[in-house]
Amino acid sequence: MITVIALLVASALISYLLTKKWPTAGAFFTILASLGALVGLYLLKDSTGTIETFGYLNFKMTTIGWYFAMVLGTVYFTSAFFNPDWMDQMLYPSAYNAFYVLSFAGTIGLFFAQDLITLFVCFETAVWSSTFIVLQGKSRRAAWIYFVVSSIGSMATLFAVILAGQTTGTFDIAAAFGLLASDPLVAGVVFFTFVIGGLTKIGIFPFHIWLPLAHGSAPHTFSPVLSGGLVKLGAYLVFLAAAYIPMNSIFSNWIFVLNKPLPVYILMALGAVSIVVGTLRAIQQDDAKKLLAYSSVANGGYILIGILMMDQMAFAGGLMHLLNHAVASAAAFLAIAVVAKRTGTTKMTELGGMIHRMPVTYIVYLIAIISMAGIPPMGGFVSKWMIFQGLSDKGFIFLAMASAFGSIGSYLYVFRPLSAVFLGQLSPRHEELKEANPLMLISMVILTLMSLGLGVFPNMVLTTIAKIQTSIGLTPIMTDGFKTMTANGSVNMFEVFVVFGYGFVLMLILFLVLPKSRRVGLMDTYTSAEFIYTPELLHYSSNFYAPFERLYAKWPSVLPWFTRASTKLKELGEWTESFFFSQSPTRGVMWLVVIAILAMVGGSL
Repeated sequence: MITVIALLVASALISYLLTKKWPTAGAFFTILASLGALVGLYLLKDSTGTIETFGYLNFKMTTIGWYFAMVLGTVYFTSAFFNPDWMDQMLYPSAYNAFYVLSFAGTIGLFFAQDLITLFVCFETAVWSSTFIVLQGKSRRAAWIYFVVSSIGSMATLFAVILAGQTTGTFDIAAAFGLLASDPLVAGVVFFTFVIGGLTKIGIFPFHIWLPLAHGSAPHTFSPVLSGGLVKLGAYLVFLAAAYIPMNSIFSNWIFVLNKPLPVYILMALGAVSIVVGTLRAIQQDDAKKLLAYSSVANGGYILIGILMMDQMAFAGGLMHLLNHAVASAAAFLAIAVVAKRTGTTKMTELGGMIHRMPVTYIVYLIAIISMAGIPPMGGFVSKWMIFQGLSDKGFIFLAMASAFGSIGSYLYVFRPLSAVFLGQLSPRHEELKEANPLMLISMVILTLMSLGLGVFPNMVLTTIAKIQTSIGLTPIMTDGFKTMTANGSVNMFEVFVVFGYGFVLMLILFLVLPKSRRVGLMDTYTSAEFIYTPELLHYSSNFYAPFERLYAKWPSVLPWFTRASTKLKELGEWTESFFFSQSPTRGVMWLVVIAILAMVGGSL
């Protein structure tokens, strides 16, 4: 563990120095560093229980930590393939590569942290590294809001860490959280503040606002890491609180809703709200990256609900959905990054027909959105189906309805980029575009094959999740060959894949045999010989779902509140800087007087 983390920290420094001299070489080094870390993590799979110490930092190998680390390692590795081609577009390429690798090191350290101090140090390392990368994007405002929300999460987490350690006398995660049961009031405060730290990173309502802003502004190569990787840090914090703090015991005096304490049910309801809000807001977007960002908000709701269920089926579905969404969202963001690289925009009304120039990228995006929408035979279907089964079986009807709504609504929003960006007619100005280079294609194909493999052979992952459930005292998910067992029966995803495969082959034959439609020019026939100066307004993706959007167009938004908070924080920083570091002579005299007074007061005491 320490070896992997130390190598990544050293690699961050090497990549910085290397990029200073040879930017492309430094970017390629991030690929090698990520690959080395991923291989090193995989080799640790049989080292459960191993404890390692470096100074005051303590690490312990756990199955859940290894699972999370492998998920993020996959995202970091595949996303790194895009770095070499973006070096000429980075404001500070050497800093980008260094912080890219350093944030990876921070996430690994967090997942293997044995005590709360180590966890917080690694958490801050990952958060601050990502903040400096987001600052290299298009919008300082987006970076400020990301900083504000991250600060809320960091302060809440730090408060929980200090309170838990002071109350129990230990910072060991399992021991401290377990001992909190003797003081339900303190335990409840620790639980909520620790979970709030997680909610800010997952992007759960009302802390979701940073996701679309950060994604829309962040470098295209880092958006897959933000969505597929770093938001999962919050899921891990929620897992630790739910798994090690005895929720039913500390909330025993509260009202129980379907055997869940009311505070826990409220958190699950926030997950359901996130599914609905994320879905509705995604439908409204014209920017493909912001659309995928709101999709991450919705999928974060699924993960939160699954983890807090702490049962056999939904919990397993939540952990599997964490992997499925990481892989699918990374693939989708990388596909949009290719489009942005070639066209210079992610606005859907300015695109169209990319399938004619980027057929492989189109297939990558298609398979990614099939998984994100929860359509078989991709991995997203399995995990969403398990969450829905778990909720329905335990009687959580409203949460199950929100889950179903999110799946149905996701069909709408993922289809919009498919039709507006890749299908339709190719704009004349995009006639000379080329497909992604081989390095990018390798990355995207890896993720695409993973999405398909997770859907056809989900039990490869569910066996690991079963070990995680056993380690925290839950009944493990049952598997039998290709079958996944549930309270309401079983599903064989290989058989589902075969059925869909037959259907696909049949439709392909019909497509090849039947006559094709005749293609006409983009402005042919319908403009009545009038000159069109703003053709993007006639793009069929403009106001794509306008009738549906009008149903909730006037709903309130939390964006103005976070905007004001970020503005006030910026003003406070500017005032503090001017107060302490002003070049005015009068300010210098004032500080001399203050120092003299303090010296006299101190001497008299």
